[in-house]
Amino acid sequence: MDVLSKTFYDQLVQLGSQREEITPIIKERATDFIKSLTIWQILALVSCLYWALTSFAARTEDGYLKEWGDQWAMNTLWSHSEVPIKAISENRNDQMGKYLEAVRKELDYALEMEVPDAEDWISIDVQLMIQKLLARLVGKMIVGKPACRSPEWMDLAEHFTEDFITASIIMRLVPKWMHPLLTEVIPQRRRLRKRLQGVFNITDPCVARHEEAKMKRKQGLEIEEEDNMVAWILDNIKDQDYVLKNLNKLVVVMLVPAAHTKSPTLHEEILQVNKEHGEIGEKLPMKEWVTKLELLDSFFNGSQRLSQPLAITPNRYAVEDITFKDSLQVPKGALLGWVSIHNQIDSNIAPEPEKFDPMRSYGKRQVAAEECHKHLAGQPSLENLTFGYGSQACPGRNIAISILKMVVSRLLRDYEFKFADDQSKPKNIYLLEFIIPDPKARLMIRKRK
Repeated sequence: MDVLSKTFYDQLVQLGSQREEITPIIKERATDFIKSLTIWQILALVSCLYWALTSFAARTEDGYLKEWGDQWAMNTLWSHSEVPIKAISENRNDQMGKYLEAVRKELDYALEMEVPDAEDWISIDVQLMIQKLLARLVGKMIVGKPACRSPEWMDLAEHFTEDFITASIIMRLVPKWMHPLLTEVIPQRRRLRKRLQGVFNITDPCVARHEEAKMKRKQGLEIEEEDNMVAWILDNIKDQDYVLKNLNKLVVVMLVPAAHTKSPTLHEEILQVNKEHGEIGEKLPMKEWVTKLELLDSFFNGSQRLSQPLAITPNRYAVEDITFKDSLQVPKGALLGWVSIHNQIDSNIAPEPEKFDPMRSYGKRQVAAEECHKHLAGQPSLENLTFGYGSQACPGRNIAISILKMVVSRLLRDYEFKFADDQSKPKNIYLLEFIIPDPKARLMIRKRK
């Protein structure tokens, strides 16, 4: 058993023992709760349960939900199709470069819409600003223009992931037998279904425009159509009936998985890259231009090491029952997770692991020639598991890092940021395996002088 497998196995045993300690407490509290119910409360619960189960039965007939577990928070969207992965990872004919060029062309409009044009310092919700910027840019890559500028797309991009994660957390805090009931009761789950159905209002015009463009090309007409992932799916997936029926789900699967004290140094690097290679896309394609930002790349790695969004990643789904040599059993349908944050605060991997060193990865790449293409942001390794590991590492990691570099480089070039005088660095919030930036955090911003 290799080091990775053994450590994961040890963590699995520990989690199993913790579950054995907690389960009796949960059962005792559930029993006390049931005993405290009045006859009318019991009848109301039975009525709701009947409604939930009949609704569940109707959905299982068309395969929408097939198993028990996290799928009640809509996690089955991730497990029943490889189409989104193909659309994201496909790079024949430089497909990724085409997506990034489409994103680059949308950047100026996105900045104009979402970043305040302030000459003097003003306070902003920086997380909301970045979220809206990325929503527009990722939308350009997935559904193209004008769909990425529509109110429907912005609503989907801003709120779907939030409700998805919240619903998932709620489901995992209660026993499984309550899942069929809660899936029909909690507002996040209802909003997810409503927005999921509403995605067709975004994709139907995209499909119509693409089909019209294909028809005109067959007639010998020259049509200018920017590349996007929906168009790629329509052109490359043979089962078009499946695609058209499930395009809304495919789109949200592609959507959900889409700054600091070193800013003067990063700003200097950005100006130097602009001087040598021009603006983004001017002399070099965006895909090549962002690779010149080596210090920014190292900064991203340092930030991810201490503030990754998930403490447990990669995850694996048990497709069958597994029994280890010591009789530990993993049932079919279980979700197994690697506690990756342990690697990233290991002093054997990162000396002084509690210290934020934005140049740590950059320094490692300078040690020897064979290291120059290692320690890069988005590159899976045993030292950095933020994007997963192995053949199932996040397929969109390179696109994500490229877009972030593009956005951050423009923000640092054109704007200045600081904390308010009475404010220090916000602390992260830890909830289950999620590591969440303080939602109340704000930054001061003004145009660079």
